[in-house]
Amino acid sequence: MKSSPLFVAVLAGLVMYALPGSACSNTTIQGSYGFLLTGTNSSGLAAVVGQITADGKGGLTGSETISNDGVINSNVALTGTYSIKPACTGTATITPSGFPTAKYNLTVVATGKQIEMVDTDAGTTQFGYALARGNSACTNAAIKGAFGFVGGGFDSSLVPKAFDGQVKLDGAGNLTGTETVSAGGTVFSGALSGTYSVNSDCTGSVSVTFKKKKFGNNFVIVNGDKSALEISTDAGSIGTTTVAKQ
Repeated sequence: MKSSPLFVAVLAGLVMYALPGSACSNTTIQGSYGFLLTGTNSSGLAAVVGQITADGKGGLTGSETISNDGVINSNVALTGTYSIKPACTGTATITPSGFPTAKYNLTVVATGKQIEMVDTDAGTTQFGYALARGNSACTNAAIKGAFGFVGGGFDSSLVPKAFDGQVKLDGAGNLTGTETVSAGGTVFSGALSGTYSVNSDCTGSVSVTFKKKKFGNNFVIVNGDKSALEISTDAGSIGTTTVAKQ
């Protein structure tokens, strides 16, 4: 099977860090993290973007948006557990409300600011990462300026897509920008415009019009208002995007 644009988008947004210099434990992971996972499950192609809060004692709470072969479930509450070994590896379970529990192997890097993840459930092939939220104001006004983005996935007809571009956010919930898209190998570029809304927990949503079509994403802010992880909420779509401040 060839690598999909969805997997490439994950790798493009991933920052590589060294392992922590000292021993790890459950307390190494504390606070809120945004996470992004892609791959396949029993439904077909899959993508997940969400936010988890680790209590430093092995407990997880949060929410996520799931695309199972294009069937979208937004803002699904989740609970879970985790265990981190001194060598900075570990395991986790995450149970989204109404969905089966998923099991993961973890590697903690960047002194707990990043977590590499792979699903260990039989019949599922998913991987991804989590990034610490950091010091974030979690308001529209705090998310302002120029941002670059890159992403990919598949539309409702399973046409592969890859895209990148730049958006400028005005701090009042409006955005403008430009984008280049490759859809099944056909490349086109153009202007975009839209709106965004940031929730008090640093999750949010964005609506964009590009080439007279509207597209929606849910997102999680990470890295102290400097980055975001996004997932398409359009019916039939399986796609993710990573965003970074310029």
